[in-house]
Amino acid sequence: MLLVGLWFALTVLPLEALAGTRLALVLGNSHYQAVPVLGNPANDAADVATALRSIGFDVIEQRDGTRDAMANAVRDFSKRLSGADVALFFYAGHGLQMNGENYLVPVDAKIETPADVRFNTMNLTDIQQEMEGAGRANIIILDACRNNPFLEKLARSARAAPTRGLGRIDATGQGSLIVYSTQPNNVALDGSGRNSPFTAALLKHIATPGIEVRQMLSRVRGDVLAATSQQQTPWDSSSLVGDVYLAAAPPPVVTASPPSMPLQPAAPSQVAAPVAAVAAQTPAAAGSPDGECERAAAPAPPFASPEQLKIANTHDYAAAIPICEAAVRANPDQPRLEFLLGLAYGGTKNYLAAQRYLTKAADAGYAPAQGKLGMYFATGRGVVEDMPRAFELFSKAAAAGQPDAISNLGAMYSNGYFVKKDEARALELYQKAIEAGNPFALAQTGLMYFYGKGTPRDYETAAQYFQQAADLNDGFSLKYLAVMQERGLLGARDPAKAAELRRRAVQVDPESQDPKVPRELDATTVRPRRSSGVHYVRIYRYRFVGCAWTWC
Repeated sequence: MLLVGLWFALTVLPLEALAGTRLALVLGNSHYQAVPVLGNPANDAADVATALRSIGFDVIEQRDGTRDAMANAVRDFSKRLSGADVALFFYAGHGLQMNGENYLVPVDAKIETPADVRFNTMNLTDIQQEMEGAGRANIIILDACRNNPFLEKLARSARAAPTRGLGRIDATGQGSLIVYSTQPNNVALDGSGRNSPFTAALLKHIATPGIEVRQMLSRVRGDVLAATSQQQTPWDSSSLVGDVYLAAAPPPVVTASPPSMPLQPAAPSQVAAPVAAVAAQTPAAAGSPDGECERAAAPAPPFASPEQLKIANTHDYAAAIPICEAAVRANPDQPRLEFLLGLAYGGTKNYLAAQRYLTKAADAGYAPAQGKLGMYFATGRGVVEDMPRAFELFSKAAAAGQPDAISNLGAMYSNGYFVKKDEARALELYQKAIEAGNPFALAQTGLMYFYGKGTPRDYETAAQYFQQAADLNDGFSLKYLAVMQERGLLGARDPAKAAELRRRAVQVDPESQDPKVPRELDATTVRPRRSSGVHYVRIYRYRFVGCAWTWC
């Protein structure tokens, strides 16, 4: 059976802030009332907030905020700063400079005189002073250097000295970093896509594990220069002390024999290589303890064929435990081996021991262990059920490209577990999980289209996703396809075809759950939107050709 996800009901604990000391305030203003709308900032803020949550930040988010709404968000941020080790402020939207001061512009601002600037905007210096404090890293990121729409009116006043772009402010307090999307007194570009060039580059690198924040900004700067034909140069001022990592810190140097897999992917967009590929890249001998543990307990690789799934689902975990224990003793502090030993203990339902080894591997930054441990906290398996902790672990693993974690994050958004229910975001995450190699997300995406969650109901598209999961022997999807044939949701009712689909489901996946489809849902009572022509699903899938599995 495919991976068990979080689609089905789980009990939820009271929502609390994630245990941790990383706090962010993210503001983005697009829909201004008195000046033209900006295309990117609200998107920029939403995406940066999601990225920060994925790497463990507790985020206060405000989009298209009035002055009162922005002030309330800043006040909330200020109250919670005392307990933070890292504080981050991100703003996207209109900003202006006047007489050496920088101001952030709310969506309801009406500015015609210098007095309007002081009373109808947010002074950036006030926010900077609130953030200053010993013992923590304070980071301010400003994508607010767009054209000043109030420049002409303010220029009429002799008392005002408006300037294009934001003026430079330095990181005066110890442990501060201030980042501008472009050089001082210059104007940043909006771009033509969902995000500005600066935020697009920031999103590409902010969740990359193992790189210090100033190294990360160097990569952002290079990407922005390339994207803007050298017109825009991100700028920063730093008084940071020591190294600051927004995502996971680099793993400790290991002097023992090389691990059987990298400690973590090199970048968020990369996923862990299939077990067979990793085995070919590492020096582990066929009879070595780590090689034996790999064969005895390794999970199926992304988008495993039915044969690979069968092997992974028929591991003798009781026999794997002593093998993997020997591997861990021979290669101490290897997160991959600790992860496999945790899987072996979990396979024998010794969840306390499983949780112990998974936690060690997760704490070392190993993404598959973080994703698996997240499932334990989501389901209360071997630990007290804790949805905030599950979300934190899924987010960290997803940031490293772990397919199962991306899918389970989608389930949390789909069901509103810990986070606000957001079906469109869930669908987006499921599709990313599919592209990363998670077969469970195929069935979940089919369900989203079947019930019209996060997208208009579309039976034909749902059937295509179900069929791709069925090609990987997912009995649940086979049964949904049977329901669709029984009820005439894809054309004429076909009981014979439905019966054949159910027989195959029992044969290939006897433990699969039965769909709970409302009885009144059939072609005579529901008229869903139908696809025009053939809908090409935007993912790859396996197709059986003769006796070999190939990409199509």
